Amino acid sequence: MKRHHCLLVLAWLVAPLPLSAGHKVAVVRSSSFKLFDRAVQGFNSCNKSAERVADVTLTESDTENASLLSAVRAKKPDVIVALGTNATRVAREKAPSIPTVFCMVIDPASSGFSPPGAPLDLDPVAQVAFIRKNFPQLKRVGVLYGTGRNLEEVAELKRLRDEGEAIVMLQVPSVDKLTDAVINLRKGADCLLMLADPVLYSPRTAAPLILQTLQEGLPVIAPSAAFVRAGAFVGLQADPEENGCAAAGVVGRVLKGEQPSAIPLPRPTRYEVSLNLVVAERLRTPVPADLIHSAEEVIK
Repeated sequence: MKRHHCLLVLAWLVAPLPLSAGHKVAVVRSSSFKLFDRAVQGFNSCNKSAERVADVTLTESDTENASLLSAVRAKKPDVIVALGTNATRVAREKAPSIPTVFCMVIDPASSGFSPPGAPLDLDPVAQVAFIRKNFPQLKRVGVLYGTGRNLEEVAELKRLRDEGEAIVMLQVPSVDKLTDAVINLRKGADCLLMLADPVLYSPRTAAPLILQTLQEGLPVIAPSAAFVRAGAFVGLQADPEENGCAAAGVVGRVLKGEQPSAIPLPRPTRYEVSLNLVVAERLRTPVPADLIHSAEEVIK
């Protein structure tokens, strides 16, 4: 009996401690956006590295946000996970000595964000493959892109085009040229693949853009379900839970001692599909039954 007890004590002493022992993480959200809740769920399910000691949501007040970050710093987290562009910017400004892992951020380079983080940008190769598989009649994929944004995605799409893919690309020098760009794109493209560009495709430009594409008979493959609800044909959106899980993986690498700025940005591998069947009927574009069945959201 004593020998058995001693063996148990020895096993406890030599057993490796869990990664979370002593490590702390704080979560900072840009807003109460529901998709952030899903990202946090994904983070929680995959986080094996640290105890979560704070979860705060920023406001529109700089003074209040400074106080919130002061409270976060007082918890002495080893890492901050920032959800959204504003949270990333505020956390890195107000707590520069604490590594901040961004999450739920589109095109982080355009916002000046370096690693570590987990961006939302989908692989353009996967997006084009999705169109080819489900909508083979949309042979010529059109892409409009702004100046100085989505550089990696634009380069990848140009590479595909140079390798023989039927991709029509037009650079839009400014937002006020977007209407003309759509007209010119329609001459050579069968659809518009929207990049996740919040400047080119902002709330101000989205409604008139989608109306114009409907008038031009140009199906839009958009980067979120919100555009589909506004009249886009299809939405492809990175899975928020996977994005949160990817952020947890980056946190683990930071806490293991890797140089934060050297950790590669993980690209989303899962996406959610939204469909607008009303638009599909208007544009006379058939949608595969299996895609309708598997879609996250279907507007009829």
